[in-house]
Amino acid sequence: MTDLPVAGSASAELAKLVQETWSEAALKTGIELAGFDPDSPLGERLAWAHHRGLLSGGILSRFSTKLQQSTTAQVCDCVAYGAGHGIYVPPEFVCVDEAVSGRKVHRDGLNRIRFILEQKLINVLLFFKVSRLFRVAYKGFQFFQEEVVEEGLRAISITQGIDTSDEKTWKQLAYFHGIMDELLLGTIADHVRSGIASLFRAGYVTGAVPVGFRRKEVAGPATKLGRPRTVPEVDPVAAELIRQHVDWILNGMPLREGWRRWMTAGGPFDPRSTSGHMSYPSYRRMLSNPRLTGRFAFGRKRNVWKSKKDRVAQIDGAETDVIFVQSEELRIVGDPQFAELQKLLAELKLGPRGPKRRKEPQLWDLLTDCFLCEACSSQKPIRFYQAGGRGHGMSCKRADLCSCLTVVQRKEAVLAVCQRLDELLQRDGDLLEQTIASAVQLDSAGDERISLDLKRLENKIAAISRKINDLADVAGEGSDEDRALLKAKVRAAQLERLTEEAERARLQSALSMEARTITPEEVRILLGNLTQLLIDGAAGKLGGDLVHRAADVFRKLVGGRIWVRVERRAGRKRTNVRGVFTPVLLPTVQAELGDNRSVETEALETWVWLRQPPKRDRLADRVYQLIEHNPARRTSSTQTPGTCARR
Repeated sequence: MTDLPVAGSASAELAKLVQETWSEAALKTGIELAGFDPDSPLGERLAWAHHRGLLSGGILSRFSTKLQQSTTAQVCDCVAYGAGHGIYVPPEFVCVDEAVSGRKVHRDGLNRIRFILEQKLINVLLFFKVSRLFRVAYKGFQFFQEEVVEEGLRAISITQGIDTSDEKTWKQLAYFHGIMDELLLGTIADHVRSGIASLFRAGYVTGAVPVGFRRKEVAGPATKLGRPRTVPEVDPVAAELIRQHVDWILNGMPLREGWRRWMTAGGPFDPRSTSGHMSYPSYRRMLSNPRLTGRFAFGRKRNVWKSKKDRVAQIDGAETDVIFVQSEELRIVGDPQFAELQKLLAELKLGPRGPKRRKEPQLWDLLTDCFLCEACSSQKPIRFYQAGGRGHGMSCKRADLCSCLTVVQRKEAVLAVCQRLDELLQRDGDLLEQTIASAVQLDSAGDERISLDLKRLENKIAAISRKINDLADVAGEGSDEDRALLKAKVRAAQLERLTEEAERARLQSALSMEARTITPEEVRILLGNLTQLLIDGAAGKLGGDLVHRAADVFRKLVGGRIWVRVERRAGRKRTNVRGVFTPVLLPTVQAELGDNRSVETEALETWVWLRQPPKRDRLADRVYQLIEHNPARRTSSTQTPGTCARR
C-alpha cells in the first residue's frame, strides 16, 4: 500500500460514503458484520473479508466534462452491487477520473487501477459501463483481455451484464456495447455541432474571440453555465493598432520589427496564451486571420482524437461543411489590403531576419537585398549581403566563386542611387503629361475591359481552387516522396491563387473607383515629397516609420533590383563599380496617387557609379560623347575612345 499512487484515488468524503454504503448493503444481503471495523487497517479488513469468504474488489469511475458530477452515483451503485454479490470493496481500491475524456489511455484513475491489477490486490474489477473504461471499442476489449482475463482476474460491468467469468458471452457483449457507445458518441457530437452552428448563424459567440474583437453581452438564452449570451464586436483600440501595423507591413516594414513594436506598445494577446504576451507566430496568424475583413467561418477545423498521440488534434474540415458569415460591421481591414498582405506573408514564409543589434535602422540597412551581382546571376539572381568592417559594406555571397568579387559601401551606394532617382524625377518633363494622359486613357476605355478581366480572373481562381481540392484529396497517398511532391504543388497553387486574388482586388478597386483627372499640382507635390523622402533617407535623417516608407518607395522606383557591374581597370587593383537598373517612375507615381489602373510604358535602363572612380574614368564617357557629337574635332578612325579621353 505504500507504493499505491495517490493521484486518481477517492476523496475523504467519498471514502467515508463507500464504507457506509457497503455496510448498509451488506446487512440487507445477510452478510454478518460481526468483527468488522471500518476504521481498522486495510490488511485487517481484507483478512476479515477473506475469512468470511468474500472476494476483494476495486472500482473505476469516470465522467467526461466539468458539467457532469456522476462519480458518487457510479461508485455507490458499484459498491452496492459488490455487497450483493459477495465482494468487499475497500475505499482504498476506488479509482476515479473526473472531467477526463474516455479516449485517453493515460489517466490518473486508470493508471492507478492498472497498478492495483498488476499487483493483484483485488480479485474483481467493477465499473458502471464499458464506456467508463474507454470510449474506443477495441481499447476496451484489449484492456479486458490483457489486464484482466490473462492475469486470472475478473471484471464486471454492473449495468450491461458483462462478466469475464462467462467465457462464452463476455467478448460478444463487450464488442457490442463498445461499438454502440462509439456510435452514440458520434451522434451526440453531430447534434452538438449542429446546435453550435445554429448559434453561429444567429450571430452569437461560439468560441474564442480573436485579437481585435471583444464580447458584447446581449439579451437571449443563457449558456449551459448560466452565463449571458454574447456577440462579437470590434475593439476600437485593438482595431486601430492592427490597421497601423498592416500599413507598416505593406510599406516595407519587416514582420519582426512590427512584432517588436506590437510588444512595445503593449498590444493585446489571446487570453488563452500561456506566455502572457503576443508571440511572433501569433502575430503572423493575427495578420492572416480572414476575420479582419469581417468574414467569420464555422467548421473550418474539426477536432479528431489521435489514439497514438493520446490527444485531440485539429484537422481541416470539408469545404462543403464550412459556414461563412460576412459582416461589414466587424470589418477591420479592407479586402485589397488584406489580399496584398496575404501575398506578402506567403512570399516571406518565415519572415526576414531582424538586425542582430537593436538599433534604429537606416535606409541603407533595409535595401541590401536590392543589389544583385551581375557576374553571378546568369541562372538565378544572387543578391548582396552585408560585409566589410562593422558591416558597413556589402558584397556577393559567393565569396569563393565570384569572378568580380568586391566590397561596396552600402551608404555610399544607396546615396548615389537616390541622387540619380532625384535627377530622373526632376528632369523628366514628360512624366506629368504621361500621368495625366494615362488617367484620361483609362477613363475613356470604360469599365467593359475591367469587367472582362475580372471574369477571366474569377474563372482562373475557380480553376486553381479546384486544382487545390483535387491535390488535397490525394495528399495522403503514395510514398513519402510522392506526398512531399503533392504538398509542394499545393503550396505553389495556393501562392498562385493569392497572386490572382490580389489582382482581382486591384481590378475591383479600379472598377468601383470614380473616374477622376489627376491634376498637375497633385503630381508636382507628390514628386517633391518623393524626392525629399529619398534624399533625407539617404542622409540618415529619417527614423521610425518614415525610413520603412522611404525603403518601399526606393524599391518601387528601381523595380526591386539594381545590378552591380564590376569593371576592372588595366594595370590597377582597384575596380570601378556601376549600378544598373530600370527606373519604374510612372507606375510608382500612379500607385502613390491611388490610381490602380495600369498604363503601358517603356522604361530605359540607366546606371550610376556605386563607388566613385578616378576623375579620368568619370570624364571618359562624357569626353567621348562630346567628340562623337562634334565632327570638327573628331580624330582619325584609328584613335580609340580611351585615347581621346586621356588626351
